[in-house]
Amino acid sequence: MKVLKGFALTILSLLLGLSLSIFGLLFMLNSTILNPNFITRELDRIDVAAIVEETLSEQAPGEEFPEEFRTALVNTIAKFEPIVKEQIGAAIDPVYDYLLGRSESIDLALTLKNTFLSPDFIASLMEELDISALAGELLGEQFAEQIPEGMEFLTEYLDEAIAELEPAIKAELIAAAGPISDYLLGESQSLDVVISLEPVIESLIESLREPLKEAFIESLPPEADQLPQSVIDQYFEQEFAKFTEGIPETFALDEAIFPPGMPARIAEALAEAEESLEQVRQYVSYFQLTYKLLIVFMVLLIVGIVFINRLQIRSITRQLGSTFLPIGALSFAGVLVAKYFGGVQLAKTDIPSFLQGWLPQVANDFLAPLQWFSLGILIAGVALIVTSFVYKPREPSL
Repeated sequence: MKVLKGFALTILSLLLGLSLSIFGLLFMLNSTILNPNFITRELDRIDVAAIVEETLSEQAPGEEFPEEFRTALVNTIAKFEPIVKEQIGAAIDPVYDYLLGRSESIDLALTLKNTFLSPDFIASLMEELDISALAGELLGEQFAEQIPEGMEFLTEYLDEAIAELEPAIKAELIAAAGPISDYLLGESQSLDVVISLEPVIESLIESLREPLKEAFIESLPPEADQLPQSVIDQYFEQEFAKFTEGIPETFALDEAIFPPGMPARIAEALAEAEESLEQVRQYVSYFQLTYKLLIVFMVLLIVGIVFINRLQIRSITRQLGSTFLPIGALSFAGVLVAKYFGGVQLAKTDIPSFLQGWLPQVANDFLAPLQWFSLGILIAGVALIVTSFVYKPREPSL
C-alpha cells in the first residue's frame, strides 16, 4: 500500500511540476503578447523622433537632407508622436477585445474612423500643424503665376494673409475630415469638398493693392507723368482686376487628390486584416482554453496530493514544497540566465543605437511575468518546506 501511495504521489508531483513549468510560460505570454497594455506601453517607449533623426544623419554622402529640413521634420514628428501613439492605443483596444473574445466582431473601418480618421484626431493634428506654410506653398504656386516680373516680393503678403487667417483655414480642413474619411472607407462613392479661400483672398487683395500700385506707378514711362491721376488710377484698377481675377477663391478636394481606386484598396486591405484577425482569434481561444484547463488540472493535482496524504499537514506541505521549490528555483535561474545572455548577445549585435536601449527593456519586460511567477513559486516552496518542519500536529485528547 505504501509503495502504491508513493508511486501515486510521485506521479502527481511530476505532473504538477511539469504543469507549473508550462503554466509559467503561458502566464508570461498571457501577461505580455495577449495584454494590450503591455503592447501599448512598449510602443510608447519607442522614440520615433530620435529614430528619424538618426536615420537622416546616417544618409550616404550626396544624399543628405538640408539641415533645416531635418530639424523641421524631427520637430514635427516630436509634436505629433504623443497624439499618434494615443490613437494607436485607442485602436489596439478594440482589436484585443475581439481577439480575447470580449466582443463578437471587429470592424476595422469603424476603428479607423474612431481613431486616426476621427474629427477629434484631425483637430489635434491641425492644432500642431503649421497650416500657414502648407497653405502658403499650395496657394503660392497659383499666385506666383499672376505676379508680374520683378514683383516677386509680393509673395510675402500672401504669407502674412494666410498667417492671420490660419484658424479659419484649420476649421475648414477639420470640417472636410468627415467627408474624406467617408470616401476613403467606402461610405460614400464620391468626394466633393469645397474649402472657401474667400477670407484669405480678400485679405490678400487688400494687402497687395498699395504695394502693387506703387510698383505700377514706378514702372510707367516718363511721358505718363503728364496724365491725370484719375486716368492712372483707372488704368491701375483695370490691371489690378486682371491680376486678381486669376486667384482662386475656393479649393476643391475630390477623388483626384488620391491614387485611383484608393477606397477599394483600403477596403480590400481591411477585409484581409479582419480575416487574419479571425484566424488569430481562433488560436487565442485555444490558448485561453488551455490556460484555464491547466489551472483546473493543477488544482486537481494538489487536491489529489492532499487526499493521498490523508489531510496530514506535514506530509502535504513537504510534498508540495518539494515540488514547488525546485521548479521555482530552476525557472527563476533560467530567467536570470536568459536575461544575462540575451543582453550579451544584443550588445554584440550590430543594431541601430535607438534599438540598443529599447530591445533590452522589451526583453526584460517580456520576461518579468515569468520571473515574478518563478519567484513566487520559489518562495511558496520554501514556505511549505519550512512549515512541514515547524508544524506540530495537535495531540489527540484522551
